[in-house]
Amino acid sequence: MIRSHPARRMVGFGVALLLVVAACGDDAADPERFCEINDELEQLGDPFEVDPDEARDVVRQGRLLLDEAVKVAPDELRDSVEVAADSFGVFLDLAESTDFDASQLDEADFEAAFSDEAIAAAQALEEWLDANCSA
Repeated sequence: MIRSHPARRMVGFGVALLLVVAACGDDAADPERFCEINDELEQLGDPFEVDPDEARDVVRQGRLLLDEAVKVAPDELRDSVEVAADSFGVFLDLAESTDFDASQLDEADFEAAFSDEAIAAAQALEEWLDANCSA
């Protein structure tokens, strides 16, 4: 079952992955805003836990926050940000292709989206968020 896969944890705190994209060279890191964006993304919730129309809105809002996060990602996270963002982008595409019906996800595609490298990147991000963002 997809929900029991270790990569599902990435989805659980997964919206935090939306935070992460390779930051643009000229944009200034803003760790405080990065933490705020994480909170906003977590409040959006899991697109699989709501009806498809609301899920599309969650993804749309998440992608807008992601665009902002690109500009404020902390320098020390850039490599992890790149890997996790690519992975989560694939996941969002899969989710949208099934109209947000987790039972329709192909497990092999899901697992491919969350490689060992992506899981390690997500863990690095979670550790940074835990250490640097107040609860």
